[in-house]
Amino acid sequence: MIPIKIRAFVAIALLCCVQPSRANDGLSIIYTYAKDSFGAILEEFSQQEGIPVRFEFKEQNDLKSSMMGMMEQNTTPDAIIMPADHMGLHSFIKYSEVNPADFPAKVPARIWASSYSDGKSYGVPLIQGNHLMLFYNKKWVQEPAADWEAMFAQRAALQAKGVAPIAWSFDEMYWFLPFLGAYGGWPLNAGKVQLNTPEMAAALDFYKTLRQRELPYPGCSYQCAVDLFKSGAVAYTINGDWIGKEFHAALGEDLGVSAIPTADGRKMVPTFSSHVLSFPNQSLTGSKRAQLLKLANYLQSTAVQKHFWLAMGAIPVEQAAFEHAQKNARGYLKKTIELMAETKPLPADKEMTFIWDAMGKGFLRHREGALDGQAAAKYMQQLAERHIRNAQRMVTPATANP
Repeated sequence: MIPIKIRAFVAIALLCCVQPSRANDGLSIIYTYAKDSFGAILEEFSQQEGIPVRFEFKEQNDLKSSMMGMMEQNTTPDAIIMPADHMGLHSFIKYSEVNPADFPAKVPARIWASSYSDGKSYGVPLIQGNHLMLFYNKKWVQEPAADWEAMFAQRAALQAKGVAPIAWSFDEMYWFLPFLGAYGGWPLNAGKVQLNTPEMAAALDFYKTLRQRELPYPGCSYQCAVDLFKSGAVAYTINGDWIGKEFHAALGEDLGVSAIPTADGRKMVPTFSSHVLSFPNQSLTGSKRAQLLKLANYLQSTAVQKHFWLAMGAIPVEQAAFEHAQKNARGYLKKTIELMAETKPLPADKEMTFIWDAMGKGFLRHREGALDGQAAAKYMQQLAERHIRNAQRMVTPATANP
């Protein structure tokens, strides 16, 4: 979950970080995707272009707090490969604004739109997807549940085989968001927080019924759900396209993919986003601009984009590579690409940093019965707005009265 106290970000001690680079010592890069595979690609870029590259993998949960600390210590890397929603901290991390015209690769406007935060692009799209889907084990399920009532109907037969129905990161708001979308809600509209809505209350109430009816595996974290599904202990899980290759390695041809079940006849609205190459502390305007543009264009090239697909199962953003993946996809990968059409772009505006936290806190109060749906939605709205006001005061200190 995204922390909200910005001062607390700065206070967090960094376990390790990339040291600042001089103009003649190559590029320093932090990346958060496919540790081994992406590291090999960065090494190949270094050898091909003759540009020394130092790179470090970081878990996404650690990235925001680490970057705030690096800004304080002036130790930011030259580039970061990260989920686009991290760009919401552009006021603090000082990401360079990106002009799509500087990048000749054929990337659809819909994908470039995922790199925009508050009306400006702060990242070069590299991989698209990050959308949630229903994974199922064909050993236990012949026909995946199209709605939640169908899954309830399957529960008794599954339990008789010693298999639980489903596990997912139930308490994480990224997993709740498709349910909010199903009821017609969305957390942000034209830069305005919209959490205090009847749609939010209805989504919270439906989501809670799944827990009350003991459908999701109790108290399960992200890794718990992954492990249970890979071991065959649960028939279903909800997760993103990034985990598909790992699931296929565990289940082989028993792996199935489908849309998340409908709620009261309402289709889920998963989000999609991209992983982007971003340039903290205005690095793209500095002495390494030419090297950074080479890196970006290399990573967006058709050959490398195809390699993303072949090596990692990552959905390319470059049009020719995407069409190649679409044409050649089989099994779970084919369905993964098809489900992209049913997604909605995840907002990357700065307000989302605070919305995630506010949603999480309101959700927990609703889950434990302290607030009903309507009151929880109102609490989320108030909390998000308060944090946004506090952050604005930090970015633009009040001018002293004359």
